[in-house]
Amino acid sequence: MRFPVSVICALLFAQSVPAFAALGAAAGPAAGVAQAAGASAKVSARVTSYNGYSVSEVVEPSGTTVREYIGADNVVFAVSWQGPSMPNLQQLLGSYADQYVSAASEPHAGRRAVAIQSDQLVLRSGGHMRSFAGSAYVPALLPQGVTPDNIR
Repeated sequence: MRFPVSVICALLFAQSVPAFAALGAAAGPAAGVAQAAGASAKVSARVTSYNGYSVSEVVEPSGTTVREYIGADNVVFAVSWQGPSMPNLQQLLGSYADQYVSAASEPHAGRRAVAIQSDQLVLRSGGHMRSFAGSAYVPALLPQGVTPDNIR
């Protein structure tokens, strides 16, 4: 059964617990995720610090892991996800979500993977039912010494 791209995008954006902050925006506290999920939802969060940036990792109730990469300036420069369901990409990508919708709407040969490679946004997303993965980053926001290989 084939679904129109607009339906698929709407479903992807409607799912999940919101992440801490959108790509390119100031990061918020991890407690905000649990509050946004509601008192009954089980969300686990942890923050790991590296040289010049930190990674906030949330395991959503669906089992999907969402990571936000936060620079020393407290701005989210990258996000990644992996798990059985797509995260709320509207929330995760913020002002960059329209670029994703546009790329996802274009005809693709074979699988429904989406790739964007521009000066403003680099995004890779793909998978199939119960196994989704992707990442996105803003090249201009990458802290010194951080490479795309650090975003997993």
